[in-house]
Amino acid sequence: MVGDLLLHRQETLAVAESCTGGGLGAMLTEIPGSSAYFWGGIISYDNSVKERLLGVDPQVLKDAGAVSAIVAEQMAIGARAALQTSWGLSITGIAGPGGGRRPSPWG
Repeated sequence: MVGDLLLHRQETLAVAESCTGGGLGAMLTEIPGSSAYFWGGIISYDNSVKERLLGVDPQVLKDAGAVSAIVAEQMAIGARAALQTSWGLSITGIAGPGGGRRPSPWG
C-alpha cells in the first residue's frame, strides 16, 4: 500500500482535486493512521482556484483545457508546494450532475 511506503520513507502527501470534489481526500482519511502521511488537499472545482491556489498557468488552462495531463501535473505540483509535502497527487476530469458544462446559477 502507498501509505505504508510513505510511512516507511517518512514522506508526506497532499492532493489537488477537481472533479472528485474532495472524494480522494475522504478516501485517504478513511485509512487508520493516514494522518501520519496525509497532510490535506485543495479542492479546485473552478479554474480560478486552480490558478490562484495551485498556480496553474491560465494560458495552459485556456490552451489545453482543465481536463489535460499538463493541468493535472501543475495541480499536483501546486498542492505539493502549497502544503509543503514530499508528494503531490491530483485528479481532474469531467464529473458531476451537469457533465462537462456547468449551468449558470443565475439562469
